[in-house]
Amino acid sequence: MTVILEDVLQLVRAQLGIRSLSANDRLMEDLGAESADFVNLAAAAEDRFDLTFDEAAIAAIRTPADLYRLIVKTVQDKSIKKDMK
Repeated sequence: MTVILEDVLQLVRAQLGIRSLSANDRLMEDLGAESADFVNLAAAAEDRFDLTFDEAAIAAIRTPADLYRLIVKTVQDKSIKKDMK
């Protein structure tokens, strides 16, 4: 599965109801996200990309770029585990 940054930015826009953002905007400080928004954002990303994130990894998300990197890493890890079977 190929994940592009624009897909993640679109997901963040939809979840937070924001029209304009950059990959390095801080979700809480710049975009006004609250704790519940992080949970909803992570759940939406898990559903969209058919993944499961570790709770500690979710807690480390600060920007859309962080979420993108988490998704890419999780997709790669999932692919490696699949190939090992």
